[in-house]
Amino acid sequence: MFPSLRILLTILFATGFCVPLVDDAGMRFANAVESAAVGAVEKESNSRAASAEDVPEENSAATEQVALLERPQSSVLAASEPVISGADIAVLPTDTMDIEAMDTGSVDTATVDTATGELACLPDRVFLISTHHLAHDACCASLENPAFRIWKMECNRFQAIDLATYESMLTPERTVVIYVHGNRIEFDESIERGNSVRRRVRACRQGGPVDWVIFSWPSAREGLGLRDFREKADRCDAQGLYLAWFLRRHITASLPVAMIGYSFGGRVATGALHALAGGHLGGRKLPQPTITGAEVRLGLVAPALGSGWLSQCGKHRLATQNMAKMVLMYNRRDAVLKRYWLVEKIRHETALGFSGPTTFAPRFDGSRLPVKSRDCSPSVRIRHVELDYYNSRCRAGLDFAQMIQATEPMEF
Repeated sequence: MFPSLRILLTILFATGFCVPLVDDAGMRFANAVESAAVGAVEKESNSRAASAEDVPEENSAATEQVALLERPQSSVLAASEPVISGADIAVLPTDTMDIEAMDTGSVDTATVDTATGELACLPDRVFLISTHHLAHDACCASLENPAFRIWKMECNRFQAIDLATYESMLTPERTVVIYVHGNRIEFDESIERGNSVRRRVRACRQGGPVDWVIFSWPSAREGLGLRDFREKADRCDAQGLYLAWFLRRHITASLPVAMIGYSFGGRVATGALHALAGGHLGGRKLPQPTITGAEVRLGLVAPALGSGWLSQCGKHRLATQNMAKMVLMYNRRDAVLKRYWLVEKIRHETALGFSGPTTFAPRFDGSRLPVKSRDCSPSVRIRHVELDYYNSRCRAGLDFAQMIQATEPMEF
């Protein structure tokens, strides 16, 4: 029965026949189909172990997309430590977290000194910034001095530090790369995902060391259906304001910054650049003076924001005033972003991660925004899975490595 259901749902979603209307009946049908698919996928997933680094089999791709989720992957916290979620992050019992080397990729942040036989750290530094305990709604967000929780990764352990300590470690010689994950990612999974992306970018980088910052926001799955996605879409406004406040500290210190955002993470990143330039998010704006000309290098993977949001009349129209360049990975066959209009409740609204580049507002000096884009549909196909963009011929790791090093020739 399950294989038949999977085939039927695959055909419906791949051809676009499912959810043809925007009225209540259409919405109920979308939720009913999705709920049935999610149940089927979860039943199948419980019978097998899935590794975070494995590329799922091709015959399961369509079912996973119908379910509109990425299955939770293994915890990155060591077995001796309690799993830390967004709910209890505010009351951590200790100031350190042990991290499993295999899960976080510390195999490439540490090596064995051949002379002493001891573990020696490599130059790149990894930080974790959490907003899980902060207000989720933009109207309630504290923008004077958000109480971020910050950790620094030290050879297989995360050590809690404060903002002043974090900022004292930064220097203009090292680019700060801020990674923002997408939807339905648990707190501990965000560490794993951030390090997975870091490893793939690091493998293609030839420049000096960087400071890699994982921006972990509350995107854990909260129920089924469109309600969850709309809730996270609204939550992106508050997260964009938090990230803008955090980003502002780097810009005023004359630190080079690059950002990489996936799906809703891309929405958070562009929202932050928009707010930094004085734009409103959720009816709020930063109380500090506006900044333009920040020259942030931005990488987007399947971004879940409107295709026209970065245009001169778009919701994030001021974001380009703080961009040096943009690298865009999109997929015109993405089964999830194909139905982006259901999240926004606007018929024919398309996502930038589905349509590809359209029009963009000018940069702060009136010049055209340099954009390098790549349609990854031939290799990623209908899947909305982040690591596919790095594991396939899409070459996201290489493009982002060149973006960070500012060595790539820009294509228009």
